[in-house]
Amino acid sequence: MAIHVSGDLYQIGESIDGTDGWCEAVRVYVLLNDGHPLIFDAGSHLHTAPVMADLKALLGEMKPAFVFLTHTELPHTGNMSAIAREWPDIEFVVSSGILPHVELPWWVKPESVSFGYPGTDEVYAGRRITFLDAILKDQPGTHWMYDARTGTLFTADAFGYLFPRSADPYLDDQLDDGIPADWLRRYHEAAFRFLKLSSGTKVVADFDRVFSNRDVSVIAPTHGNAIRGNLGQCRQRFTDVILEICR
Repeated sequence: MAIHVSGDLYQIGESIDGTDGWCEAVRVYVLLNDGHPLIFDAGSHLHTAPVMADLKALLGEMKPAFVFLTHTELPHTGNMSAIAREWPDIEFVVSSGILPHVELPWWVKPESVSFGYPGTDEVYAGRRITFLDAILKDQPGTHWMYDARTGTLFTADAFGYLFPRSADPYLDDQLDDGIPADWLRRYHEAAFRFLKLSSGTKVVADFDRVFSNRDVSVIAPTHGNAIRGNLGQCRQRFTDVILEICR
């Protein structure tokens, strides 16, 4: 089921059950973009049937123009082939930091791939998208994207969180008190095991710089629902978690 987030931004995707009742989301985001949709990440191959059903229901007769991949792990690229079969003219936008002949499937045609370069912005189907080097990443060729029209920052793995199954369909402003710090901590400790060796103050300062330079209204992590409510509260909890993990 597609969930409306803000403006023309929608969220689809499924979740994976983990240990002790904790779940991890694998989300795909879509900007309808005046009839020329843009897709951000492609979801997991474990969820091909529901992801494609939700995409087709959301788009109707519209044909997506581009898929933007934050990086090339399977939870982010797993449905590239299904999307390309459904819409053969689709183009893939990937980070300039990847090795396409190694990290993309063999069947991806070079002419269907373009590169996003950190610190630049480009127009795709009339929509301006800005590219940033990801601050938290588990692959070197990971980038984030920013859409000024909706104020959405697509953060790949950063700002993900684990949650109990009962919280799966709810965005942060539909929960009693937003995203709990414990949910953020559980995810980031597991996803970024190198954090305990990092400078927390440096990581936090880098995040602050990203937000101070952009009008961010929505944070769109792959491994969590879109965050659109009290961003100040969420960022403060995120900061506290990072500083705690990095000690």
